[in-house]
Amino acid sequence: MASIIVPIYNTRGYLEACVNSLLGQTYENLQIILVDDGSTDGCGQLCDAFAQKDPRVQVIHQKNNGVSSTRNAGLDAARGDYVYFMDSDDQVTETMVEESVAVMEAEDCDLCVWRMLLRDEGDPSKSRYSGCPKTIFFQFSTVREKQKFLSRWILNNRLDWSACCQVFRRKIIEEHHLRFISGQKIYEDIDFFFRYAAHCRNIRNIPKPFYIYRQHTSSTMHTSDVQSCVVWKLRLARVWKDTLSDHAPFQPIYAFCGVILSSLLIKGFPRTAAEREERALILRCYLVEEEDREWLLEQARMAVGDRAEILRICGLPLGLRVWGFYKSLLSGNISDFYRAFWLQACCAALLDLERRLISAIKGEPH
Repeated sequence: MASIIVPIYNTRGYLEACVNSLLGQTYENLQIILVDDGSTDGCGQLCDAFAQKDPRVQVIHQKNNGVSSTRNAGLDAARGDYVYFMDSDDQVTETMVEESVAVMEAEDCDLCVWRMLLRDEGDPSKSRYSGCPKTIFFQFSTVREKQKFLSRWILNNRLDWSACCQVFRRKIIEEHHLRFISGQKIYEDIDFFFRYAAHCRNIRNIPKPFYIYRQHTSSTMHTSDVQSCVVWKLRLARVWKDTLSDHAPFQPIYAFCGVILSSLLIKGFPRTAAEREERALILRCYLVEEEDREWLLEQARMAVGDRAEILRICGLPLGLRVWGFYKSLLSGNISDFYRAFWLQACCAALLDLERRLISAIKGEPH
C-alpha cells in the first residue's frame, strides 16, 4: 500500500482537481490522507464528501497549525509501505505511484526522486521543469560518499528537494523517528529530505515530471521575501547544529549549513553598484539579530579555519562558495564572497570542460 498525505488549508478552488488526480492513479492500493488544517472556505466539507464516495480516502480535521504539523498528523495516520506528500493546490500524473513504486521494488531503493513541472498560472509560456533530467542511481558505501551527496546534490539543489517529488519508505521514517519541524514555514522540505537521506543506502532519480506545481501569488515560497528566507534558513541551521552535529554523516555541521545559508547570494556575479549593494544587504540580514549573529560568527570562525575539510565534503566549486560566505561574515565585506565565487565559477567551467573533453574522446554525446 502507498499512503499519500495532503495538507489542506483554504484551497477550495484547487482541491477537487488535486484529489481527483490521486483517485485516478493507475496504482489503486492507496491510502489518501486529507488533513484539513482548520480551513474556513469549505475544504473540510469537500474532504468529507470525498471520503464518503471512496473508502481509500481518510480525513483528519485539526486546528490550524501549519503545513509541518499537518504533514506530521498524516505521518501518524499512514499505514502504507510507501509515503508520498502532495500540496492541495497541485496535481500529479496518473502513473506517478505505479511507476515510482515499481522502481522502488525492482531496484530495492530507499528513496526515489523525480522532476516537477512548474506551471505558471499567469503565463503558461513561462512554465518550466525543475529537477535532474537524467536517470541516476546513487549508492552509498561510506560516510564520506554520503556527505558528498548530502552537500553537493541535496543542499545544492541538483535534485528537486520538494517532499512532493519523492517517495519514502515508511519503515525508515518510523525507525529514525523522522518528522517535519513544527512551526517551520519554509524550507521544511529540504530539512526532511536531508535528514531522511542520511539514513538511505541508495537513492534513485527518475527523470520524469510526475508532479505539476501550480505557481500563483498565494504559494508560500512565492511570497516569501529575502529577510524571511534568511530568518528561516538561520532557524533551520541552528536546529541542525543542535540536533545533528554529533552524528557522523553531518560532521562538521557548518559545512552543510554553509551550503544553504550562502545560496541566497548566488544570483550571478554582481556587475553594477546596485547589484553589489543588494548582495551586501543580504549578507547584513544574517547578522541583524544578536543571538543569531554570535552563533553564526562562531560557526564562521571554525569554518574559515577548516577550509580543507569543507572542500573535501563540498568539492572545489561549492566548497569555495561556502568558505567565501563564512569569510565575508567575519570581514563584513561581500567582496570576500565574490572573490571565492569567481574562483568557484572558474573551477566549475574547468570541470565542465574536462567532462566535455572526456565525452568527446569517448565519442559520447555531451
